[in-house]
Order: sequence, then C-alpha cells, then structure tokens
Amino acid sequence: MTRTSPRVPAVLAAAVLAGAIWTAAGLRGASPKFYSDDPIWIDPETQDASMAQPVGVSDQYDLIENSFLGAGDRTDCRALNVNTVDEVPDSSWFVNRAGPRMTGRLAIPDFVRGPDTGSGPAPGVWTITGRKSEGVTPGFTIRDSTGETYWIKFDPKGFAEMASGAEVIATKFFHAFGYHVPENYLATVRPESLAIAPDARMKDEDGRPRPLTRDDVEDVLERAARQPDGSYRVLASRNLPGRPLGPFRYYGTRPDDPNDIFPHEHRRELRGLSVFAAWLNHDEVRSSNSLDTLVPAGGRQIVRHHLLDFGSTLGSGSVKAQSRRAGNEFVWESRPTLITMLTLGLYVRPWIRVPYPEIPAVGRFEARYFRAEDWKPDYPNPAFRNARPEDRFWAARILAAIGDDAIAAGVREARYTSPEATSYITATLLERKKKVLAAWLNGTNPLVEFALDGSGELTFANAAERAGVAPAAERVTIRWSRFDNATGTHHVVGDDEPLDGLRAQLPASLLAARPEYVSATLRAFHPDHPAWSHPVVIYFRAAGGGWSLVGLERNP
Repeated sequence: MTRTSPRVPAVLAAAVLAGAIWTAAGLRGASPKFYSDDPIWIDPETQDASMAQPVGVSDQYDLIENSFLGAGDRTDCRALNVNTVDEVPDSSWFVNRAGPRMTGRLAIPDFVRGPDTGSGPAPGVWTITGRKSEGVTPGFTIRDSTGETYWIKFDPKGFAEMASGAEVIATKFFHAFGYHVPENYLATVRPESLAIAPDARMKDEDGRPRPLTRDDVEDVLERAARQPDGSYRVLASRNLPGRPLGPFRYYGTRPDDPNDIFPHEHRRELRGLSVFAAWLNHDEVRSSNSLDTLVPAGGRQIVRHHLLDFGSTLGSGSVKAQSRRAGNEFVWESRPTLITMLTLGLYVRPWIRVPYPEIPAVGRFEARYFRAEDWKPDYPNPAFRNARPEDRFWAARILAAIGDDAIAAGVREARYTSPEATSYITATLLERKKKVLAAWLNGTNPLVEFALDGSGELTFANAAERAGVAPAAERVTIRWSRFDNATGTHHVVGDDEPLDGLRAQLPASLLAARPEYVSATLRAFHPDHPAWSHPVVIYFRAAGGGWSLVGLERNP
C-alpha cells in the first residue's frame, strides 16, 4: 500500500501514480518491506481538501466513455490501496464492518440499524422544496415537520413496495459490506400532508428551472402506487451531511482532492464491489449513483465517497420491474446484436426465456439462471474490469460473514405486505449467495486466518470449505523461510513439506534462532479447484513471546 505519511508524501505519491502504476515494493525501493506500524488499518488522509469544487457527470457521456472509449487504466496490477496483510484499511471510501478484519459476524441489531441514526421523516406536514430531477424515479425534496431534509421516491404504479423495498434491503447490505451510504427509511404520506414551499422549483423538459405547482405534484402521484387507504409508501433518503461535490468516477482520481491518490480502477473496494453488485443484481453501478461530500475530519475537510440510489437492485428497475437483460448483458454488445441481425431475429438470447414469479413486489429476480462469474452491470465499469481473483476473494469473504439469519432480517426490513415476497427474496438471495461464494472463494488459494503461536505452531483455515462451497483440500504444502526485511530476501529452510490438516510446525532451526521475521509459502490442491494451487505467502514478525502476522500476499 502506498503511504501518505512522511515516508511517501501525498504530493509525491500522486505524481508517481499519475505517471505510472508502480507496485508498493517499487515505490519503497531499497526501503524495508515492513515498518513498525504495519499492517495499517486506517488509511491516513492528512491533507485538507476544502478547495474541492462540485463536478457533474453526464449519464450519456458516462455510457459512451465506458462502453466505447475504454475509460480507465487497464494495467493488470494488484489493488494499490491494500495494506500488508492484503486487506482494505478504513478510509473515506470504506469502513471494515464485517469480514476478516472483524471478529465474528456482524450482530443482527447492528446490521438492521445500518446507517440509520433516527427513524425517518417526522409525521405532520411535509413541505416540498423541489421536484427530483436526477435519476429516473419520480420524487421530491422535502422538509419534514422538524425541518430535516429528505429526498422521497415513490413505488411505480402496479409494483407497490417493489422499488422502496429493494432500496431499503440494498442499503442495509452495502452498509454492512463497508460502504458509505445514505440513511434510507420507509415512510407513509397522504397527499393532503404535502405542502409546496413558495420558492419550490423544478426543471422543465428543456432543463430550465420554473416554479413547482400542484399539478406537478399530482403528476408524480398519478404515476405512483397508491395504498388501499389512499396514502403512499415512499422511500425517504436523508440528506447526506457535508457539502455536495457531485459523483465520483470509477477510474482516475479527483484532481482537487489531495488525499485521492489511488486510481479508482485500482481500489480494491471498487473492484470488489462487482461481487456485491452481482449478488444484489445492482446493475446501475455508475457514476451518477454516487456522491462525494466535503465533511470535517480532524480539524480539516476531507472528501467522503458514497454509494446511493439502489432502486435498480434485486428485481426492481426503479420505475418498472427489472429488465430481463439486467445482469446478463451490457446495454450494447456487438456479438449478440450481430447474431440477432444475421439470423433475422431467430436467435433468442437464453436469458429472455428465464421464468420469473408473478409477485409485483418482487419484480424480476431469480437465482436458477444466475451465474456469478457471468453477471454484468448495464455497461462496462473500469474498476470491475480490473478486478482480479484476490479482489473478488476479498469481497466473497465479507459476504460469507453476513449470516443467513442476517439476510433474512435484512429482507424483513422491506416490510412487504405479502409474506410470499419476503420468503421468495430471502430464498433467492441465499441461493445467489451460495453461487457467489462457490465462484469467488474457489477462484484462488482459499487459505486464511493464519496464526503462529510461541511454540511455533501455525494454524489456518480454508474459507471455501468453511463456507460449505468446497470439500477439504486433498493436499496442502508449505515452504518456510527466514525473511530479511531490510533486503526483501527469503532464505529458504527445507523443501516443500506436505501437511496433515490445517496446521504446520515452524522448523526447529527457525524456532531456536528466532529471527525477526519468518515467512511461509502455502499451496492447496484439489482436482476440482485448480486455482487453489496459487501460492499464498505469509510473513510473521517476532512479537513478545510469540509472532504476529505482518504480511500476506495472495497470488504474489
């Protein structure tokens, strides 16, 4: 991981990354491989970003740029923002809430609470201050009776509870995974409780601002799903704290943010987002569904990066049921389009024939045809394109830490009227989870949780076996070394040694000499999972009477 401490000043790191993609070892040159504070668990964002200015991203240009212009760097390199044990530190992009960094699974009360700090809009009159113009889902900006600002969106007519339910569920999960997300609440409003502020504005079809009228409000309500008692169920998103700076891109860096030194396509949390998006069928992972805000931190201003707008997840397409294409094919793909043309329409894409349940609150969501490794967003995403097996493995481990009981609890937060909708979405998410874990926990060497005690006994686990998506390895081998931290040299001790189970013993010569650092290279073997044989190199530093894990390289 590139450091922004005095060892590698932020300006220097930014200049290096602007000129070329260097490995962490290359940046350090003759410096030690490990420092006394490794592994780092908080990404230091020491620079003031108060000069950052709002930017905009056109949906149309974003589509063209990513589909046809090859946006982003395509260098096949390891994620640049991981620490020495191959994990993502906490930052303005990501916070470890579940997975390897945390001990045990996320408690269900914490999971269900998610980002919420309150209970949503206060009852009483809601004053409309503007009509929502971003995105495809109709809605308003409102102030509740306490003066708090929310963005409210409605379910489409004919699909009551679909978009709002999907958004609430997705918000809980993306927060649990570690991303910054808004507080999203379910609420109910009656038309007579909606007032219009005197200065409320909206944009007309030509993008020109004009006063908001009652007819404009009725136009939105006419297209929304109405409940039997005449009220409307809405998704209320609390205004994010800080000054809005517009969306972030999935490649490059933000030039007015001095802390943004890692190209976004080489950030692991954005690469690994592809795994979470596939599981939740979040096909609209694009710049317009993100927001940077300027917030105070430690006596300075930093840019915080948020994911938002999850209306197109699960079976919801925001204003209608999710399209059959979603998750299966990009908006534009030349090969299937050409085949369809050459066969005069006789070729039918296989995903068109996939059956879906007739449950309006669900929309189109399924697990039988779903293949995690084949899933695609609406159009190419530079960070997703650069994802490597270790990036997806990282994300899959986080998903594995979200227990089945937590998944069921998350679906219940959607408060579907139909028990059938609740049970179907829960079952579908569980089945898709199995497929995601089977694909990406087996996509590389799955050995994890390395610990070396004072007696020299090494223990570890197999993440794929533990998740129930693979049997035990038929064979595991280890090769030990004394590691010279100053020169980065491995002095091998002995040959590859077969192990009996998921444990090993430090060679007697190393145990007696007790060097400052030791390392080991492990491989696992199973005929059904050839990727298991990829090496994992681990490093331990002598600490007190034992050893602490200081380094891990998966697919070095």
